[in-house]
Amino acid sequence: MLHVVGVLEGVEILRQGRRGVHRSLVSSPSDRDPRSARLLALTWWPAGWLALAAAAWLPRASVDRRWSTRCARSGVVVTGLGVGLRQWAMATLGGFFVGHVLVQPGQTVVASGPYRWLRHPSYAGQWLEMIGIGVATGNVVGMAICTLLPLVGIAARIDGEERELAAALPGYREFMRGRARLVPPVW
Repeated sequence: MLHVVGVLEGVEILRQGRRGVHRSLVSSPSDRDPRSARLLALTWWPAGWLALAAAAWLPRASVDRRWSTRCARSGVVVTGLGVGLRQWAMATLGGFFVGHVLVQPGQTVVASGPYRWLRHPSYAGQWLEMIGIGVATGNVVGMAICTLLPLVGIAARIDGEERELAAALPGYREFMRGRARLVPPVW
């Protein structure tokens, strides 16, 4: 499962490179909030590895055998939904999606596609990917790690991104009103 997510992230980095956007897996020199990019990386990848370790080292925290196949299938579905949402968000932004916090010349507020309902559907998709990995482990500790640990990095990244967008992108403050950040209608 982690391999699939890694391959999809790698494909996105290559796609951005073809468009002339070069980004690091951890941060970019032009990122307006590099600290949150590092925190996101330090919570995202370790969460998946820790969930797999928990499944191996804490078998008592795993679901009953009759539920393990259901968890694996459900995890794949949730991860797939997350990948789909993230790709939809990136496609909707088009050239404005660069993988780091930076308002580009000529950038406008995008309120179509998944941005009709969420301010950060790419991060919502990324979070769903990780939740799906946790569910697929069939381990309660793995599920908790994959749900909570990445959320720390995602929340920090959203805060940094919203500060920059609200300050530098005309109309973004109005866009924020009436849209959940990540999970409608919760947050």
